[in-house]
Amino acid sequence: MINLGKRLTAAVKYVRDGSVLADIGTDHAYLPIYAVENGISNRAVAADINKGPLENAASNIRKHALTEKIPCVLSSGFDELEYFGVTDAVIAGMGGELIAKIVTDAKFIRQNGFRLIIQPMTMPDVARGTLFSCGFEIIGEYTLSEDGKMYTVIAADYTGRSVSELDRFTLLYGDIDVREFESDAVKTEYFDREIAKYSRIIDGKSKSDADCNEEKYILEKLNERRTKLCHP
Repeated sequence: MINLGKRLTAAVKYVRDGSVLADIGTDHAYLPIYAVENGISNRAVAADINKGPLENAASNIRKHALTEKIPCVLSSGFDELEYFGVTDAVIAGMGGELIAKIVTDAKFIRQNGFRLIIQPMTMPDVARGTLFSCGFEIIGEYTLSEDGKMYTVIAADYTGRSVSELDRFTLLYGDIDVREFESDAVKTEYFDREIAKYSRIIDGKSKSDADCNEEKYILEKLNERRTKLCHP
């Protein structure tokens, strides 16, 4: 059986039963193999922009005797996937700007009920903003700690209702009041890291007389949420 690790395990928990799954930037195809072998997805597509990772993916798929259920497709984002009947898609391990571009460029995914599951490594505000502006509604977020780093998986369904004006805190953190965390300890550590980060930014800007009102607002909101959501 495939061992996904924490990040991909968090992503696959949002993949729906009976789905046709696209794994964008598939690398070794562990995610689609796991989803099909465990009866979560009926079929899947392993997509990557580079031939090397796609060859690795094809080799692993053959080892699991799933070539008929998981085709490998050389594709930049969703470019070559329109006719595979995809219902759910995972984009993990990429920067928020690249995820935003992939989502923006893929017009066919804007159909009612299409599910996107993303895990931005950087710039979550850009990724969230693109989901909102492209008509997706975030239905769940999950934060975990792996190898000393924090990762957040975001699941969103297409509704067609686009939102373009959101405050900075919402873009950065979504609806953090209802976000799931791996544990209470991870939740507390997450807030402490974010609070420390913005405290450093404010300190640096203050020393150079730069405007830091936005950072002070974010820090205030983080402290409020930590008090509300974390155990003493």
